[in-house]
Amino acid sequence: GYLSFWNRSYVVPYNTHVDTRGTGSVWYRITQNATLLAKAANNIRSLTGTSVSLQWLFIATWDHVGYYSRGTNKTNTFQAVLATDNIRSYAIFLYADGLIQWPSSGAQV
Repeated sequence: GYLSFWNRSYVVPYNTHVDTRGTGSVWYRITQNATLLAKAANNIRSLTGTSVSLQWLFIATWDHVGYYSRGTNKTNTFQAVLATDNIRSYAIFLYADGLIQWPSSGAQV
């Protein structure tokens, strides 16, 4: 997803209130690893029909994160991958099979 407010734009892979105070972690990295670039390019090609030669990836991972407020009985794991060929940019959202256990904060979990 994409949000824009306070004159800023945001990439939002899972629009809810993640809370890591009780469990889980969030990390990111920038990579030019050839294997990961090829995997992302294949993903883009299969979804759009467009062949790309990616230059770098920004990968953010939310690993077994809880929900607001300090919810730990169910966790979610997902990733956002931002990719570019230095001309166009792509956003790929990945959700681990079986690891989205709570739909949104405030929901019955």
